[in-house]
Amino acid sequence: MGDLQTEEYLLIEKFISEQKCESLLQDIYKYKERFGAKKISRNIKPIPLSYSVIDGLAVQSHLPQVQSLYERVNEFINQSTNQPLFPLASVQVGCNVNITEKGGTYRWHYDRNAVTALLYLNEVEGGEIEFYPNYRVTLPSGKFSPLQSWIDRVQQSPFIRYGFGQKVVVKPKPGLLLVMCGDKCLHSVRPVLGGGDRINIVMAYDVTNASYVVENQLNSYLYSSETVSASDPNYSPSRDTLKD
Repeated sequence: MGDLQTEEYLLIEKFISEQKCESLLQDIYKYKERFGAKKISRNIKPIPLSYSVIDGLAVQSHLPQVQSLYERVNEFINQSTNQPLFPLASVQVGCNVNITEKGGTYRWHYDRNAVTALLYLNEVEGGEIEFYPNYRVTLPSGKFSPLQSWIDRVQQSPFIRYGFGQKVVVKPKPGLLLVMCGDKCLHSVRPVLGGGDRINIVMAYDVTNASYVVENQLNSYLYSSETVSASDPNYSPSRDTLKD
């Protein structure tokens, strides 16, 4: 369902078996019991950022099954497109496990990287991802600029979304793989309502030598409880807000 090159997303049922999902879940539970997971909470309106994360550094060191999937999905994506993509240079960002508890959500946003794959390991009530493919109006040379931030805010308004976007809603199911052009598809996660934690693997890919001017501030925002000085860490601050 869908096509990555024309529709900007691809949906694959049963990319891995339910037995494989269960094996991965057991590894994740064991890791979480031993080491915990970083709780991220940002009170953003209208949808907060509220989830826990096992970042790529921990995945690489302690979750070899998850790391192996990161490589396998990379091969699958490259077979589905004409442009080879690669794991991100930042290990911390490349492959994460997201754990969203009851009431948890994920704000409307675009990703820094070109393609993001989401592999769902379980089914819960709520927790659907909703996204708008072929939606973002992107400046040719200003993906992280203040002007791009303004354009994105306008497009994220409910009036514009309802009037001009075509929303796709995907419910978490074990083994379901969603691949999307994350820097072009506006997306968010609805509240998890019950049935346990929503657990999925988030895998990021981009062209070779990709770099992001917002790397440090965005990493602090997504993987720590640190206060971030930028009003929105997905974009570079304007010149008049920079301090010496």
